[in-house]
Amino acid sequence: MEPIVLCAGTLQVEHPDQVLLDYIDPRNGYAYPSYDRLVTNGSPVLVDGDLLAPALIGAEVDRARFTLLREMLPALRGVAELPDVALENADAAVIGQVAGLFAVLDQAPYAGRGVRGTIISKVLHRKRPDLLPLYDSRIFESYTAPGAIARAAHRNWREFMEVLCTQMRDDLRAEGAAFDELVQVAADAGAPLTRLRVLDILVWRTADSWH
Repeated sequence: MEPIVLCAGTLQVEHPDQVLLDYIDPRNGYAYPSYDRLVTNGSPVLVDGDLLAPALIGAEVDRARFTLLREMLPALRGVAELPDVALENADAAVIGQVAGLFAVLDQAPYAGRGVRGTIISKVLHRKRPDLLPLYDSRIFESYTAPGAIARAAHRNWREFMEVLCTQMRDDLRAEGAAFDELVQVAADAGAPLTRLRVLDILVWRTADSWH
């Protein structure tokens, strides 16, 4: 498969089909299928079991973080009310709703207490894997260090996620045909993944090769 370009043209992924197949092969020890196929309540409504899901994709949830996440649940339950639209088709209003779920991290009771965007995204993504992106330091570095998204010292979590979601949406649109092909590649290998999850895998694995 031909290379694809992501992160506003700053990241080129060579052999994206092979990168994807390597990730979803359970023999290689990545988060698929443990994280993606975890069954809790089978609906977009958050339950306690969902709060432990980040541990299956590289983000520790100890007792203190679990307790904090339970405190945050009222602010996070809006994930079940997100519109039925994939990120590549989302308008600014929908992206604003997604980003708004991260606003809890800027609230005084929760800021600086050990739960940040990485854990929140990994709790929420499974509930809407076509709309709400995963986030961690590799995603941050890939989308900001090359200049795709300007780093801003005073940008809050809601503002950052709004910019990130918008750029990811643009990437999904720009490489639409390639993502259609990659989703089919994953399906043929027995891994039903969304375009957004495939995007995360490609960026995360390519960023890993930089280090």
